[in-house]
Amino acid sequence: MHRSPSGAARALTAALLLATAAAGCSKHSGSTAEFCTRVKQVPALETVLDRFSEADPGALADRIDKARTAYDDLADAAPKQIAEATDQVVGLVDAVLDAVEQHPTDPAKASAQLRKAVAARKGVEADRAEVAAFAQEHCDVRLDATLTDATAPTTAATTTTTEVDSVITAPPSGPATSTTAATTGG
Repeated sequence: MHRSPSGAARALTAALLLATAAAGCSKHSGSTAEFCTRVKQVPALETVLDRFSEADPGALADRIDKARTAYDDLADAAPKQIAEATDQVVGLVDAVLDAVEQHPTDPAKASAQLRKAVAARKGVEADRAEVAAFAQEHCDVRLDATLTDATAPTTAATTTTTEVDSVITAPPSGPATSTTAATTGG
């Protein structure tokens, strides 16, 4: 099946977003309050990577750098009870960002690299679910909401489900928020 450039970019974004969940190390001295502050500040990967293959290289690099910093700050802020799971989620975000950095004009290659990274990670779904549940319970941030219309506009973070797994991203700001979910056939 042939996809248009924007369709390919959306498919890659979906594949990339599914990846947002593994790798990591621990050193955590974070807190629930710090985590809640940070989870409301991390950008949605869909926003960071929107139309990446068409983006100005400098602007894309800037968006990726800022996202990487925000997600690293989130991992640092995670309290002990979710530190490992958050590290895993942020590690997978890094893999997503790496795939796009390494193939900024080729969504197919970036998607293939990402699929390999996701396949190599075990327990991604459980880590994603743990972080999402914590964010909902303690921060009033909903990372896993679903919509029946995947094309509905969003103002918060986006969770995308693919055949491999699903990922979470958080909203850039605001009080109680929710994310949207879309599905793709991979």
